[in-house]
Amino acid sequence: MARREVTDGDFLMNEWLSLLISWLPFLLLIGVFFWFSRRAGMQARGRSGVTMIELYEQQVEETRRMNATLERIAVAMEKRRS
Repeated sequence: MARREVTDGDFLMNEWLSLLISWLPFLLLIGVFFWFSRRAGMQARGRSGVTMIELYEQQVEETRRMNATLERIAVAMEKRRS
């Protein structure tokens, strides 16, 4: 049986393969993390399709309207006192 000589190319290929195999679990873990985070982001929208950011923006807008109404009431009460 003839023996094949090991060349620098074979050694380099083995190094790359070894590097890939050693990094594979880490890359797989990162991929699973991104998959779960995207899935959680999709669930945060809820059934209506509204994102959490949109809900917060609506809440801020409602708070501003409420503050404006309370300010008008306060001004009316001040006028009534005077």
